[in-house]
Amino acid sequence: MLAAPHDRIPDISRLASLLADPGRALMLLLLQDGRLYPASDLAQAAGLSPQAASNHLAKLLHGQAVRVEQRGRHRYYGLASPAIAHALEALSAAAGESRSAVRPKGNADIRLARSCYDHLAGRLGIAVADFLQQQQLLQRREEREFAVTPAGADWLAARLDIQLAGIARPRRPLARACLDWSERRDHIAGSLGAALCQAFLLRGLTERRSDSRALRITPAGYAFLKQECGVGSEQLRGD
Repeated sequence: MLAAPHDRIPDISRLASLLADPGRALMLLLLQDGRLYPASDLAQAAGLSPQAASNHLAKLLHGQAVRVEQRGRHRYYGLASPAIAHALEALSAAAGESRSAVRPKGNADIRLARSCYDHLAGRLGIAVADFLQQQQLLQRREEREFAVTPAGADWLAARLDIQLAGIARPRRPLARACLDWSERRDHIAGSLGAALCQAFLLRGLTERRSDSRALRITPAGYAFLKQECGVGSEQLRGD
């Protein structure tokens, strides 16, 4: 009989219980863009009363699924860690489309380009991941891990001013595969995924939308993707 060393098995039931309520689950999904929001915004977006949202957020804080920052008289909430974001993305991919699924505003925009916590997702994220692998700039090291090749390090530094030494974090993988819930393929997470998202925003290749975690690809972004990655707008939009 298989022994169950309970002291060594992570207690996933704690997180599962938090996700069991649709209101709490939706608020967590809304926080996947990596930004901080006041309770009032989360309540409105999730269709909850202020009191219900406050109760849910208190449980999420106690369960260490979200964090809170005090700014003046206001409290702002965000996901507690990238690990929570990865779990939510994986669960979204596993859940798939269903008749009861909540469809976010701008669904087509979400599928085209969005932030998954702090990295690029949607067709844009997958196109970047595909290009880097096709050109041997990024290689699969393990099933869910990527390794940046020397040529890849040069390309990232020259094209996007991403220095690998500057983005390495002791407790975070440099580049890992993250299953995209809308496209069912991998985009890039980890420190590199975050650096790519930040570089696209800083260079004006993408812009955040005010009411969604969808990203808008700018004309400069489409030009960069075409010239540097060989990816046309018709490929991104599925034309």
